[in-house]
Amino acid sequence: MSLIRSSYVGRRTRMSVRSFNKCVVGAAVCCCILAFTGCGRLRNSPPGEGWLGGSGVASLGVGDPAPALNLDQWMTGEPATSGFEGKVHVVEFWATWCGPCRVSMPHLSELQQQFGDQVTMIGVTAEDAPTVEAFLASESPDGRPWNEVIQYRLVTDNQGATNEAYMRAANQNGIPTAFIVGRTGKIEWIGHPADIDAPLRHAIQGS
Repeated sequence: MSLIRSSYVGRRTRMSVRSFNKCVVGAAVCCCILAFTGCGRLRNSPPGEGWLGGSGVASLGVGDPAPALNLDQWMTGEPATSGFEGKVHVVEFWATWCGPCRVSMPHLSELQQQFGDQVTMIGVTAEDAPTVEAFLASESPDGRPWNEVIQYRLVTDNQGATNEAYMRAANQNGIPTAFIVGRTGKIEWIGHPADIDAPLRHAIQGS
């Protein structure tokens, strides 16, 4: 009887380990997908509410005039209040809880430093100022606080107005998403910050 019992317990344990391994692999796959595609719905929002983008026909696209920024509180850098005309801008939508957004931040910081005054990068979040402040004071993967890693402007949205004007209007459903606004004030590119290098260089060079 004891031999049968031991055999059963051992078999159940092995099955549990296999199930656990499958869960780990599945979680890893999900993380990889998010790293490349971005985050979707706002946390703690029921389906159909709090989405970062819209669904249906986009009313904002490449070649359209960039909507005015309706922002609340500047968290890093000097406020950018001079408008779009005459300078290339990047308007990027992100959140503190979004892993792919955090992954993109060092790269966007490098681009801001590389191009200097030729481009103004603005990261817009729908979160409140205390949430962003806590994030900036927290430790980044390289050991430094995020406020030392990030070298471009971060700002909170004004009750979702800028998210509505850009993300929802352009039918963009996930973050991070970046909009390149050219010197004429028109949108020249929309996409993931991981793919921004070439289009940003073209916008700066005027090609």
